[in-house]
Amino acid sequence: MRNMLRCRRGSAAFATVIALVPLIGMMALGGEAASWYAVKQRAQGAADAAAYAGALRVACDSAPLGQAGVTCDNAQAFDWRGRQAAAQNAFCNSGDSTYPGTNCPASPPSGITQTVTVTTVASWNGASGNFVKAVVTQQQPAYLAAVLGLSTVNVTATGVAQISPLSQPPCVLAITGSVTFQGSPTVTSPSCGISSDSTASDAIGFKGNSGIQVNAPSYTVGGCSQTGGSQCTGVQTYQQPIPDPLSGLATAIGALKVPSDFPNKSCGGSTIVSYEAGACVNTNGNPSLPANPLSGTYYITGNLKINGSPTVTGTATFIFFGGGSLTITGNPTIQLTAMKTPTGPSALSASAKALLKDVLIYDDESTSGGVKITGSSTSYFNGTVYVPKSTVQYSGNASGAPSSGCYQVIAAAVSFIGNTRLDNSTCTSDGAAKPNVQNVYLVPS
Repeated sequence: MRNMLRCRRGSAAFATVIALVPLIGMMALGGEAASWYAVKQRAQGAADAAAYAGALRVACDSAPLGQAGVTCDNAQAFDWRGRQAAAQNAFCNSGDSTYPGTNCPASPPSGITQTVTVTTVASWNGASGNFVKAVVTQQQPAYLAAVLGLSTVNVTATGVAQISPLSQPPCVLAITGSVTFQGSPTVTSPSCGISSDSTASDAIGFKGNSGIQVNAPSYTVGGCSQTGGSQCTGVQTYQQPIPDPLSGLATAIGALKVPSDFPNKSCGGSTIVSYEAGACVNTNGNPSLPANPLSGTYYITGNLKINGSPTVTGTATFIFFGGGSLTITGNPTIQLTAMKTPTGPSALSASAKALLKDVLIYDDESTSGGVKITGSSTSYFNGTVYVPKSTVQYSGNASGAPSSGCYQVIAAAVSFIGNTRLDNSTCTSDGAAKPNVQNVYLVPS
């Protein structure tokens, strides 16, 4: 008996068991805390998604429908859009689980309560602006943490998205294809940018190294390619697309018919006549321009070529439809400003005519061709060249700078070749056809 009382066998095991009790408890408590962290991560994703979705809806309100090719669904308010995005990430206000695509159960688990709030705020982290704030909270029972006096645990996540207009909307926009530079072109457009909505790896492309000079903020949905040098360094790639501010115009003009919309089917001669002077539509090939200065809105179904070394001045809007197109070659001097109030047939709605403001050239050419400016013309265009279905190609010394105003190009694709020069140094930020681009991005919360 005495030996048994003195025996120390198993004492270490007994001490180990006693020590394991609090250790296991701490490990279990740590596991519960880890589950809170997992909930926090999921809640953060839901809050970010809710803030971003709500901000997209607010951005849609900031870019008026029909003005910038915006096709937003305005059926629901921004906070509804935010709560829908949170529901798709499995966080809903209690009893509010009917959103399309929801991953919230009809009845939440016992003891768990979720809340989702989406609001707009005028400042965040000391910076003023336009923000959407989403707060996602989940209250859940505490189990092992009850020993610390906690009966419930609140997990909260905050997401914040900012809406701000693009500071330098593009003066050159390729809406489906690429913007390419080859040879020794010079583009001076410091106050408005160059952009491509193409997702291709060469959405903005530089072919060749020496001679290419581009002074313009540049951004693209896709990538940038170069055969040498470092031209792509200043290009912001993989950005959001820029909306086409004149998208409604293509549909409206595409509906024009000849001769039903015009009093005269043919010009009765080889010189085009403005709509204001007789609604003449050329259907016989290559018409010539009237005497300077031009004044009016010219609807042309044939091709127009400016060749040789004429001087062409005035205020005009040229609308090519039914396959007509414009070519400029030789060594002309061209100084044209777009009409502020273009006129046209009754088939054009008031909204379409409003979009024509400041449009200098509209060309619906959809196959080969488009607008081609070659040779050594000393010229400037003060207004917008809109060629939504094909390429605007500059080759030679194509453009100078107007004393005021802005030269904007919106086309399927834009190509600068040879020694062409586009000077937008006088362009301001109030161009009528500039896209109303709203950036939406998450900010640190």
